[in-house]
Amino acid sequence: MRRALQVVFFMLATTLVEAAEVPGNHAFTPSQGWILVRHGSVEDVRGAIVEYDGLTREIRPAVFRMELHPQRAGGVAILLPDGLPAYDLANLAGWLDAPPGREDDVHGAIAWLVSPTSGVKFSLVPEAANEEGDTMLGASGDGASIRIWQPEGRASLIPQRVVYQPEPDIDIARDPMSMEVTLDTNPAFGNPGFVIEH
Repeated sequence: MRRALQVVFFMLATTLVEAAEVPGNHAFTPSQGWILVRHGSVEDVRGAIVEYDGLTREIRPAVFRMELHPQRAGGVAILLPDGLPAYDLANLAGWLDAPPGREDDVHGAIAWLVSPTSGVKFSLVPEAANEEGDTMLGASGDGASIRIWQPEGRASLIPQRVVYQPEPDIDIARDPMSMEVTLDTNPAFGNPGFVIEH
């Protein structure tokens, strides 16, 4: 049920993207960061990313490169040479925590995202207590705790304490699996600056 609702909110979000388009030339700054999927092969993680990319609809499309590095301890590190829209970095991590139909093959995702607006880095994990699967919890190194509502990318401070997850050392492959995704850079949707509401 949780994953079915997740697919529905991704589809709703693509509709909201179209409705939020604002004419004119708007600057876009990608969020820097990366994702660690603790369980899953490179091929399975790639397949889940392709499925995520297929759910999105782009108003202002841009191509972003990804490198998938297998880890000796298991799982895959996803490096993002071009960054990603903040909305997609958070949502992709949520998707990769257990994508529909691939829950047994791909799960255990955590992301590190740097806000393009403030420069603050957050660790992000899916909110396990939320059965609808549409929120993430995050923490910064300076102790701020946040909740992200994935359908809109809205992020707000919360009183509950979320522990920052330090970035682990990862294995960098000489020849990682490379891929590209096409994502929306419409600045009128998805909290592109990853601004935290107080």
